[in-house]
Amino acid sequence: MGRLKITPIIDQQAIKARCRYRMGTGVSFPANLVELTQEGARIEGISRQLGPRDKLTISFGGLSAIDAEVQWIERGQAAHLRFINPLYPAVHTFVLARLRGAHFEVRRPKPKPVFRACC
Repeated sequence: MGRLKITPIIDQQAIKARCRYRMGTGVSFPANLVELTQEGARIEGISRQLGPRDKLTISFGGLSAIDAEVQWIERGQAAHLRFINPLYPAVHTFVLARLRGAHFEVRRPKPKPVFRACC
């Protein structure tokens, strides 16, 4: 049996936010998102037994569900996830700020007046 390669998650950003994860099309379970990187996340308070290489979707911070794979489990209460498609840097920054309580307002530039020749 081959060994599972464990790679450390770099540039970890510690946070405390609620999230939900789902295996396939089943019921979603609540958990706590405690670390977030562009490549993955760590969740705690998992209420369902997960194992390495399990596929799931996770949603947090107003994003739609993100496909992920369980990298490893800590004491049966926390899971390290690797996103199948890493987050873009701008999305990562936006989600971190939003989860930490920042509010964003989209401002549209005022339209420029249109001048027309009158003759």
